[in-house]
Amino acid sequence: MNDRSPPPSTPVQGRRRQLGLWFLLLVLVIAWGMEGYRQQLIHGLAVTALSDQVPWGLYIANFLFLVGIAASAIILVAGVRLFHHSDLSPTLLPAKALAITAVSMSLMFVLVDLGHPERIWHALPLLGTLNFPTSILAWDIVVLTAYLLLNLGQLVLQGKKTGTLSDHGAVIAMLLGLSIHTVTAFMLAGNPSRPLWYSPLLAPRFIVSAFAAGSALMILLFRLMNRAAPGTFPASVFHYLSRVLAISLLIHLFLLGSEWFTHLYSTAHHGDATRRLFLGLNEGNPWTLWMLASLSSIVTATALTVLPRRPDHSGSLVAACGLTLAGVWMEKGLGLVIPGLVPTPLGEQVSYVPTLVEIRITLAVWAFGVMMLTGLMLWIIRSRARCTGSTCVNADPGFVSGGVASESTTRSLPEWFPDRNTGDANSMPVAPSPSPPPIAKDRQNDAVR
Repeated sequence: MNDRSPPPSTPVQGRRRQLGLWFLLLVLVIAWGMEGYRQQLIHGLAVTALSDQVPWGLYIANFLFLVGIAASAIILVAGVRLFHHSDLSPTLLPAKALAITAVSMSLMFVLVDLGHPERIWHALPLLGTLNFPTSILAWDIVVLTAYLLLNLGQLVLQGKKTGTLSDHGAVIAMLLGLSIHTVTAFMLAGNPSRPLWYSPLLAPRFIVSAFAAGSALMILLFRLMNRAAPGTFPASVFHYLSRVLAISLLIHLFLLGSEWFTHLYSTAHHGDATRRLFLGLNEGNPWTLWMLASLSSIVTATALTVLPRRPDHSGSLVAACGLTLAGVWMEKGLGLVIPGLVPTPLGEQVSYVPTLVEIRITLAVWAFGVMMLTGLMLWIIRSRARCTGSTCVNADPGFVSGGVASESTTRSLPEWFPDRNTGDANSMPVAPSPSPPPIAKDRQNDAVR
């Protein structure tokens, strides 16, 4: 008689039809975009709106945004490793998967931006000539490659007992996460002929906006995973990320206002680019309306996350996350790249509107990234579903749904977090207060006497 119990059903088995249609849609978008890329390979960048005056466009704009998404994974790594929030440990593996996906998409956008993609080997470490360390682009390639390989290694080694190697890898991952977006900002800030980029606050703005967009994306992603597999992430995860989102948006607006004061208060020549970008609506600057829409989205998202809310505020939080992603993508993407290039140092005014080929290729890269992330998240959900009780096929506490670290590293969220007594899915559950120790019998007898 076979006593083996049947394998546990995964939370997504009942959604196979929806998942099949979803993957089919992504494959169709990828195929549509690959046809556009075939045209670009045949005719070169002439089928795009790029030119000598505007060498960067939609591809590099998405590259800047996605590098920030990849860097934002250190929010959760720092919460677990540095601040010992063990309730965040179930998010480590999805955060690594998100970082791997974002870095892969970033490198794909760099690849499609090349007129001759076969020459990418010139920029590969140990194969090409990087002009390291004098080239900022070489630094960017090195840190992006190291960050990708480190996250891939941690994903492969998850569940295996690595001792102190895991802690050292977390510290290195946090340093590389900060480095990839800092070096990306230095690529722009190191151009004195581009006054819109030539600012010492550009790197801090990149980091803070990355934390805002990354926390917003992870809130939406984790909510979807909780819907597919209820109980995957505790309520404290959403509470932590919502606080990070609010603080990051406030700091981002402060840094942006500091730059505005420096550029707009003075009548010096270096502020012309900022005045033309934010105050050029009457001058016919098409990017002014774009940036005003981006700023409105960020301000509205900040208000939704900071102002007092009702206990059931999941709808406003989702709206704030969507507005944050849209606002940061517009402001740090095309809103930063094109106005920084036009007008040129010679005063040339060149218009840039992405062609259909660029849009098709961009959508194909995004569809590939979404497909990759969906597959990784499904793998995580199905692997966690095999965990029963205290026994799991994977020993990594960050891999187990609701897993916690040892008691020596347990630490609750700061007391200043509000809404601790609400029953909302995004609030922090209140731990029961310990009961006072019982009075000893001799002390009771003494009290009676």
